Amino acid sequence: MPQADRTATAATAEVGRSAAALLRDRRFGPYFFGSLASNTGTWFQNVAAILTIYALTRSAFMVGLVTALQFGMQLVLAPVIGAVADRADRRLLIVVGQTLGGLAAAVLAMLAFLDQLNPWLILAFVGLSGVGQAITGPSAQALVPNIVGRADVAQAIALHSLTFNLSRAIGPVVGAATYTLAGAGTAFAVNAGSFLVFALALARVRLPRPEGGVRPRGRLGVFGGVAYVRDRPDLVRCLVAVALIGLAMEPINTLSPLFAERFGGGDVLVGIFITCFGVGSALIASWVGRLRLVVGSGRTGALGVLALGAGMTVLAVSSGPVMAVVGIAVAGAGYLLAVSDVNATMQQGLADAVRGRVMALWSMCFLGIRPFAAMLHGWLGDTFSAPVAAFVAAVAAVAAAVVLSDRLPAPGWLRSRRKAAGPDAE
Repeated sequence: MPQADRTATAATAEVGRSAAALLRDRRFGPYFFGSLASNTGTWFQNVAAILTIYALTRSAFMVGLVTALQFGMQLVLAPVIGAVADRADRRLLIVVGQTLGGLAAAVLAMLAFLDQLNPWLILAFVGLSGVGQAITGPSAQALVPNIVGRADVAQAIALHSLTFNLSRAIGPVVGAATYTLAGAGTAFAVNAGSFLVFALALARVRLPRPEGGVRPRGRLGVFGGVAYVRDRPDLVRCLVAVALIGLAMEPINTLSPLFAERFGGGDVLVGIFITCFGVGSALIASWVGRLRLVVGSGRTGALGVLALGAGMTVLAVSSGPVMAVVGIAVAGAGYLLAVSDVNATMQQGLADAVRGRVMALWSMCFLGIRPFAAMLHGWLGDTFSAPVAAFVAAVAAVAAAVVLSDRLPAPGWLRSRRKAAGPDAE
C-alpha cells in the first residue's frame, strides 16, 4: 500500500464518532444524561440551601459556608478518592457517591417539608452531599476513557464537560423558580431524584475491562499521582493551564451582576449572561473531536484559551448587553474547547493504573482555584470596575495559552527528573 494511502487509513482510523452518535451509544448515552441530571440537580440544591440559610440567618458568612463545604469536601478528599479509583470499580464508586449525595438531599427535603430545618442541619447535610460529589468527581473523570474507544475520548470528554455548563445554565434559574413556587423541600427532592437517575443509569451499564497500561514507577499510594506527574512536564503544563482556565472563566459568575447593573439590567440579564456562556459551550461541543484532528492536540487547547481571552476582552470593552452577550458566548465556546482538549490530552497519555489519582489533581486544580478566583475578581470589580476584572481574566487566558505552547521549555528540575527517569518517563 502506498505511503499516502497508509497515512490516510491511519488518519481515518483515528476519526471518532460524532457527538450525536456518542449520545446514542448504549454506554456513553446514559452516562451523559445521568451526569447532566445530577449536575443540574446539584444547582437546585445549591440555590435552595443558599436561599434557605440566608432567610434563617441573614448572614452572608453562613451563605459562604454552604459553598465552602460544597467545594471543600472535594479538595480534601480528592487525593484519597483518586487512589481508591485506581484500585476499585470506578463505575461502582460513582454509584456509591451518587447514592450518598441522594440520601443527604432526601433528608434535607424531608426536614424542609416538616419545617425542621436549621442552619446547622443544612450545613451538615450539604457537607455530606459534598462528600458524595467528592467520591464521584475523580472517578467520573477517570471513567470516560473506559466507556469509549480511544478515537472517541476527546469528543466524549467535551460532552462530559458540557454537562457542567448546561447544568449551570439551566439549574440556577429553574432551581430558584422551584424554590419560589414550591419551596425548599421540592428543590431538595429534585436533587435527590437526580442523584438516583445517575446511579441507576450507571448501575445498568456494563463496561469493557479497562486497559491496564504500564504501571508507573514510584509510590502508588494516595499521593502517587503527584510522583507520577512530577516526571511528566506535559502533565504539569496541563494542570497549570487548567488552573489558569478556571481563573479566566470564573468572572462569568462573579461579575455578571456588576455588568448587568452597568447596563441597567436586573436579575433576568444576569441569568441571560450565565446562560449564554453555556450556549457558547454547547455550540462548540460537537466540534471538539474534529478540531483536534485538524489542528492537533495542545494547539486546539491554545486556540480555545485565546478565544476565551478574546471573549473576556469583548466583555470588558462592551458598551451594551448585546456586545457583552457576544463576548460571553465566545468565551464559553473557548472555555469548553480548551478544557476538553487539555483533559483529553492528559487522559490519552495516562497509564490507567494512575488515572484516578492524576484526575484527582485535575479536580483539585480546577476546583481549588475557583474560591480564590471568585474573591479576586469580586475584589477587582468592587475596588476598580467590572471591566478591569474581565481584563485580568483575559490575561489569565493568554497565560494559559503560553503554558500550552510547545515552545515553552520545561523547568530545569523537570528536565533533570526526566533524564534520571530514562525513556520510560516519556
